[in-house]
Amino acid sequence: MHGTRHPYRQFVFAFFALFVVGQFARSQDKVIELKTADSLLGKRFGNEEVRELVGNVHMVQTSASGEVVKLWCDRALRYMTQNKVELFGRVRVERDSTKLRAAEGVYWGDDKRAVMRRKVRLERGSMTLTSNAGEYFSELKRAHFTGDVVVIDSASVTTCEKLTYFEDDERSIAVGNVKVVNSERAMTVYGDSLVRYGKIGYTIVPKNPRLVEVDSTESAAVDTLVVVSQTMEAFRDPYDRFIATDSVLIARSDLSARAGRATYYASGDSMILERQPIVWYDVSQVSGDSIVVSLEDRKLRSVYVNGRAMAISQTDTTHTNRFDQLTGRELTMYFEGQKLEHIDVERNATSLYYLFDDERPNGANRASGDRIRIDFIDGQVNDITIVGGVQGQFYPENMIANREHQYNLDGFRWIENRPRRQNLSIVQ
Repeated sequence: MHGTRHPYRQFVFAFFALFVVGQFARSQDKVIELKTADSLLGKRFGNEEVRELVGNVHMVQTSASGEVVKLWCDRALRYMTQNKVELFGRVRVERDSTKLRAAEGVYWGDDKRAVMRRKVRLERGSMTLTSNAGEYFSELKRAHFTGDVVVIDSASVTTCEKLTYFEDDERSIAVGNVKVVNSERAMTVYGDSLVRYGKIGYTIVPKNPRLVEVDSTESAAVDTLVVVSQTMEAFRDPYDRFIATDSVLIARSDLSARAGRATYYASGDSMILERQPIVWYDVSQVSGDSIVVSLEDRKLRSVYVNGRAMAISQTDTTHTNRFDQLTGRELTMYFEGQKLEHIDVERNATSLYYLFDDERPNGANRASGDRIRIDFIDGQVNDITIVGGVQGQFYPENMIANREHQYNLDGFRWIENRPRRQNLSIVQ
């Protein structure tokens, strides 16, 4: 009986041993190990034991998973009970490829958390961030920055008031007066906030976005494209896409548009408008189920309308109720040298064209066919060609005077509130 251990005592001993080992492992996980310092001085602040480290201070904390946080500074105050270190002068915190610098800061060993102040700088890969203050959670791989935040990467420069960065998915959440500048494309995006997923090349501005793209032409003239909407997304892919959604308004010197959704292919110089899109060019208005605006070297080349296509032009400023009109299943406007060259309308093509004799109104012609082509010279109609199943009708002036609305083609809708750049709150 005396030579045999009681099973209950064996169990208690084993449990106690495991508990002690576990506690020791956890405490080791929080230990901040001093590697180097030119001098060390012990002191007490009240009941707190404090060690002052001066000159070439270097400390290391190794987690249970093997991850290492390295600390450097010129001078440090180490609070032994709190497991806290105050860092002064050329402060540097590193974990893997993440490097955090500041003029001063505090590191909490239990939380593996660094709070940095003054001249804060984060480096990770090709990305550099600066701010007035920052907080870095090493174990959570998360950082939060405030005050004059500037982020520079290979494609853009972002400024904001606050930014939170998540290392695992390279996600950034920017808040407050957000501005993203892409100098290569002379493009700037503004918004109240922004979320960027670096690994997949996706960015969203969920509220009050505004895109401004400045084009300096060969003649030294400056043309600016402005896009505003409720939400804007950017995809860094071979097409370099921007998608604006809800209440989309677009304006540049020669063209304006509105739609429920707009997809802008920055690298391909084209734009797709959907959800009741309308495009204005000079005195013309174009609408349909979808519209594709094509550019070449940022100059307007064509406007293609698919489905319930309609083009409307105001004929004369003294006869505001008279509009030349074109409808069909498909309509394409072609431009040369920033001027409208010709319009092609195909499938169920119909035109209404008002006539003038020495600037005096002289009735209207209505015609239809499989295809209608209108050629322009200096913005004025030069020739109209109708092909296939041609039908036509002339309305004399005494029949249509003051009754022009009765002769409008099906689907006619003239919109007065055309978007203008000066009304889109451009910030330069």
